Amino acid sequence: MTPRSLDPVALDRAFAVARGLVDDGTLPFAILGIANAAGTVRLEAVSAPEHAAVDVNSVCLLASITKPIVATAVVRLAAEGRFSLQEPLARWLPELGDDANRSRITAWHVLTHTSGLEDVDTAPLLLRGAAREELLAQVLAQPSSAAPGARFEYASHTFDLLAVALERGLGTQLEALLQETVLGPLGMHDTCFDPTVDPELASRLAPVAVGPWDPMIPPAAVADPAVAAALVRSYRSLRMAGGGLSSTADDLLRFGRAMLRGGELDGRRVLGPVFVDLMTRETTVGGIGAAADPLDAHHYALGWGKPAPHDPASPSAFGHSGASCTRLWIDPAHDLVVVFLGGSWGRPTRLMDPIVDAVYAAVR
Repeated sequence: MTPRSLDPVALDRAFAVARGLVDDGTLPFAILGIANAAGTVRLEAVSAPEHAAVDVNSVCLLASITKPIVATAVVRLAAEGRFSLQEPLARWLPELGDDANRSRITAWHVLTHTSGLEDVDTAPLLLRGAAREELLAQVLAQPSSAAPGARFEYASHTFDLLAVALERGLGTQLEALLQETVLGPLGMHDTCFDPTVDPELASRLAPVAVGPWDPMIPPAAVADPAVAAALVRSYRSLRMAGGGLSSTADDLLRFGRAMLRGGELDGRRVLGPVFVDLMTRETTVGGIGAAADPLDAHHYALGWGKPAPHDPASPSAFGHSGASCTRLWIDPAHDLVVVFLGGSWGRPTRLMDPIVDAVYAAVR
């Protein structure tokens, strides 16, 4: 890792871009944090006057940034010989054994989005406040659309299959496994699936705006704030392994710095450098993630996204975005961690690109 510095004047531009998304009404708030291997460089929050006040300690819905956190726990368990990346999940999920393709799905396939299973439509589940058991039943019933490993197709709910396999195989709930392997060692005390059950965390809960910009949001939620709030509560209650965690910017910066430092932070190691390299090595090569236009190709590792051709990031960089307008980005070549939390459901991820680009423009 080559030591780099950030021009503080140039870095002002990144925070101005983030602030502009709040000022023009696009986002209810913006929290932007920058760190390097040594610590946090700058962390600021701004919120719109018409929304609940948000600060740097607010607890935000991460959505799909949940994936790399869960993936880190799975890879650690694999490194310790407690769970296999290559063993078919049907060993613990006999429900998958009724199909030649489904019976071959492994943790590796789930973490690389090459399982051959598509996502279920969660909107009806959310609207009626369905329990997690109903979500799992639908995921377990999903038919295969491709052989495992044959193609990349982004899917969130396959992570719930993996979570159930972990729980059955190890006899421990996913939340406890995350605490043991990642959250506890890294001091990520504000990261959990449902912060509403903890009064202190609930008091710092950031809002999640929903609106007509997302065609997947039911019209009732757009028209009625009470329905929108119920939708978000229902989402949290499902504790989805591919998108259900909430956290703070500081917790995410700690997680990012640990990955930047080869799996260690403050003397506590969650992964060895060899397994960090394994996790962050692009797997969607050889045509698996290809597209007619190279700019549309998929670039993915184990639970982490990789840079696209138009990104200013180095080839060693990795990160993930979330549907609640969130992003975690880590670039070892530039000694850089970027965290952005925006609290608006369904905005296009490209909305955050100019912020990250402006951070890179400050690298010296």
